[in-house]
Order: sequence, then structure tokens, then C-alpha cells
Amino acid sequence: MGIFNDAMQALYHSGHYGYSIDVKKTAAKVDPKDVPAIVALGNVSRTPSYRTWHIDSPYKTKEFTEKLTMALVDCDLEMTDLTIKPEIDGRWGDR
Repeated sequence: MGIFNDAMQALYHSGHYGYSIDVKKTAAKVDPKDVPAIVALGNVSRTPSYRTWHIDSPYKTKEFTEKLTMALVDCDLEMTDLTIKPEIDGRWGDR
């Protein structure tokens, strides 16, 4: 694949970062789509139980974490209730 693979991977990942967020079972159930500040972070999807979220965001990990911390001010969750796992999309064979 070589150059084509590298070029497509760079094109796809420019401005795209995925985050998987696990919410502790003991934390309050909060639908992230009901919190405008969380929705503003990117494309949000979640499980029906609201315990796992996935956010495709234009922000790198440090900036994303800061913005998510500020977004939680408007809801019943705290950063200690969440585990953030940065992801890389494997469509183009990420290394």
C-alpha cells in the first residue's frame, strides 16, 4: 500500500480524534446528548444505559480533557466518574 496508505491515513486523521468514555456504574446516569457543552465537543454516540460514550472530536487529548472538564460543570458527573480512552480509527491500518 505504501504511499497511498500513508496519504489516506494522514488525510482521514487530520482533524479527527476519537474518544471512548466509560462512566462508572456508581455515577449518576446522564445522557451526554442532553448536555449542550458535551455535544459541542463533537459527534456524540452512547449506549442505551449511558455508561459508554464515544465522541469524535476535532480536539487533541489535552484540549479535549480540559473542555470535557468544563462541560461537566453543567451536569451531575465529575471527571472522577469517567475514564477517557483516546482511540485511533483503524480504517486505514493505523500504526
